[in-house]
Amino acid sequence: MARPCVLLTTEGTYPFAKGGVSTWCHVLTQQLPEIDFKLLAVVANPYQEIRYELSPNVLEVSKIPLWGMDDPVEYSWRSPFSSALHSKQGVTPNLIKQTFLPLWSSFLRSILSAEVEAKSLGKLILSLHKYFLVYDYHKTMNSSWVWSTYKHLAWDYCQQEDLTGVTLTELTEVMRLLYRFLITIHLPVPETDLTHSSAAAFCGLPCVIAKLQRGTPYLLTEHGINIREQYLNLNQNIPSLYVRKFLYRLMGAVVKVNFHYADLISPVCEFNARWERWWGVPPEKIKVIYNGADPEKFHPTPPIKKERPQVMNMGLIFPLKGQLDLIKASIIVREQIPDVEFIFYGKASDENYFAQCEALVKEHKLENTINFAGFTSEPWRAYSEADVVAMASISEGFPFAIIEAMLSRATIVSTDVGGVREAIADTGLLVRASRSEQMAEAILKLLLMDEKERSQYGEKALERSLKLFTQETFLAEHREVYDKLLNSSALSL
Repeated sequence: MARPCVLLTTEGTYPFAKGGVSTWCHVLTQQLPEIDFKLLAVVANPYQEIRYELSPNVLEVSKIPLWGMDDPVEYSWRSPFSSALHSKQGVTPNLIKQTFLPLWSSFLRSILSAEVEAKSLGKLILSLHKYFLVYDYHKTMNSSWVWSTYKHLAWDYCQQEDLTGVTLTELTEVMRLLYRFLITIHLPVPETDLTHSSAAAFCGLPCVIAKLQRGTPYLLTEHGINIREQYLNLNQNIPSLYVRKFLYRLMGAVVKVNFHYADLISPVCEFNARWERWWGVPPEKIKVIYNGADPEKFHPTPPIKKERPQVMNMGLIFPLKGQLDLIKASIIVREQIPDVEFIFYGKASDENYFAQCEALVKEHKLENTINFAGFTSEPWRAYSEADVVAMASISEGFPFAIIEAMLSRATIVSTDVGGVREAIADTGLLVRASRSEQMAEAILKLLLMDEKERSQYGEKALERSLKLFTQETFLAEHREVYDKLLNSSALSL
């Protein structure tokens, strides 16, 4: 019997960036050697390098770079170059007007409608994909007719939404982003027995295409709530109301298409499942599979004597991880425990945010309190040795850092976001996100406890994680789901 092959699709993560989703992907591919994988990664630019040592069952890695080139043909699947030239020569004014514009207009109307019809939008995406397999993407999308059609529909949308004062610059910005995001559907989708997307995002669209083209079963995993995190990101980084509202509609439509065409959705926690049900996913299409870590790697280490109380945070430094809030909490904690040390392990993945963190440290003269320690090769030791592990995320799925800390017998305080409450239960303290005072109060409560009393939290966390959140359980559930989808026909289209 032939070995099953899975197309695993990612966006901004594995195998080109570190983080929780990448850890999940790496464990899945490394620890299921009986299954072959092809990786299809949506990346920022074509120059990113692989950050992981891939296992032999990863047969190929394909990049879909969204930026870093003017024309996708610069990083193209069309080879030899004569094929690319032929695809450009085939794009004529008549072809665009008669073949592409009806698809383009229908696509834009669909994503801008108040109620997206996911089934028909999926078929439109397939039609656009088939067009781009034959005809050049860049020449088509830069056509004046394509721009005029978009501009006309955009003005109609502005009138319906009572958006006044929208500038040509704002219209152009959306068209520029559409050009970049739709690069994800202009490539051939590798043939496999099953597709598995790591997000209900643009990286899931090749899985939708494979489902429609070949009936390939589609498994969708949601780590964080992609649409919620996109909303948070857009509100923070996009000043134009028109651009934000258009992108809300676009990203919401992409989520709905992924939800509709997935045969099974496996969120990493019940918190995510509630969002999915709210978005209209039938409960029978949802199966929660919790993340799991390896107890052989993450385990308690012998206690060490420290010169000062230690609070530790683990994770990439960027806005959704909330390190600024934790630094603000340290100001309050230091008032009662002057020699306290806050150690931050992790790379700064957002340099502007890291600069804000450094500025806050300098402003409040926290240089002797805050330690940005960077990468650690022994995270289990860092978890075990800290008096308190503090996580201040604004948004999460089911974070590996929490599970790893629990397996390391850590005493944890965390913001109550995503699936963190499901993980910790009564084995740690929970506070509201973006509430530095609450975080400081919880840290102080734990640090001022008798050490024996404080360690009871870690003992309970270890017991709970060994029962529920091991890598063995995580892998067994994925094997079961893969087998179910591989041994049954895709659900009706």
